[in-house]
Amino acid sequence: MMKYLLTCLMVCLLFFCGCAATREAIVKPTVATEIVEAEGQSPIIKDDITSAKNAALADAQRAALGLVVGVYVTGETLVSKAVLLEENILGQTQGYIERYAIIKEYREEGFYKVRIKATVRKEDLAKKLNEMQLETKPAPIVAFRIDEYVEDKAVEASVIEGQLSQHFINAGFRINDDKPERAEEINADILVLGKAVSRFVTDKDLGGLISYRATVSLKMIKANSKEVITTIDETCGGVDITNDAAAKASLKRVVEKIDKDFAKKLYETLEKQAGISLKISGIADLNELNLINRLIRSFLEVTDCRVRNYSGNSAVIEITLKRGNAQDIARRLEQVKEQKISVISAGQYDIEARVSR
Repeated sequence: MMKYLLTCLMVCLLFFCGCAATREAIVKPTVATEIVEAEGQSPIIKDDITSAKNAALADAQRAALGLVVGVYVTGETLVSKAVLLEENILGQTQGYIERYAIIKEYREEGFYKVRIKATVRKEDLAKKLNEMQLETKPAPIVAFRIDEYVEDKAVEASVIEGQLSQHFINAGFRINDDKPERAEEINADILVLGKAVSRFVTDKDLGGLISYRATVSLKMIKANSKEVITTIDETCGGVDITNDAAAKASLKRVVEKIDKDFAKKLYETLEKQAGISLKISGIADLNELNLINRLIRSFLEVTDCRVRNYSGNSAVIEITLKRGNAQDIARRLEQVKEQKISVISAGQYDIEARVSR
């Protein structure tokens, strides 16, 4: 009898050890997954515990997904796109939660509460969020300072500016048409500076037409940093029946000669360079990454931030600034009391840092 009891005890121990091992697998993340803890709750109606527990469990699963989603999109997007996120992600927990374990469940003040530890497929989640294109594209402001001449006479209404403005608007830019006396007073993200000149060529052997040739030299710079983004140099001729019309024709044609996609390409370049890219290593887990994200969002210089990539113990965080620069953010990071962060390097648009232990 004693031998039989011992045998049963051994079987039970082996069974529970096997269960513990399975549960331990849940708390070990992979490159494509992340482990989070989340809690959900549901009111207990007519003492129906089963229904309340199921609803609380579903709420906990949505909360687990929400924790991961929160590091890939900005806080503003979480609010403005709440319905879209609920319909496409948070309401489809089975597609992104690989497994879960209930670590605590209890009744409290008419509610049933469930706390879970869940394995979330972060790579699939990040891919879906990128496909949804939730983040609003920035709309940089462009201002012009182009000196335009026909021969040596300044042109009041710039032909070049009018033509270029439409290219910028089509690409997604906004136009600031103010003309302050000093360029430093212009409220813009991008300044288009340059000179355009149209000069008489000939009126001989053209059957009564007059020929002019226009030359334009432009450079586009970032207003704050004065960094030159790109330059344009073009020359083109134009003909018409009067000098004024021929000069304008040459100016219009020189703009037409400029690649029509230049503004779109510029927009795409700026979009990639928008804000600051923070590469930070030594991150223990998603909870710590969430904390770092919240800390950065609390900086006075920061409008918002989001995780662009997270793999292993490293993450790339895209930071949108409302003031300051990368050096300001680098100083803020090293002053954070809640986390010990060491800045390795800080350029104009990039910061590299690590979490120290």
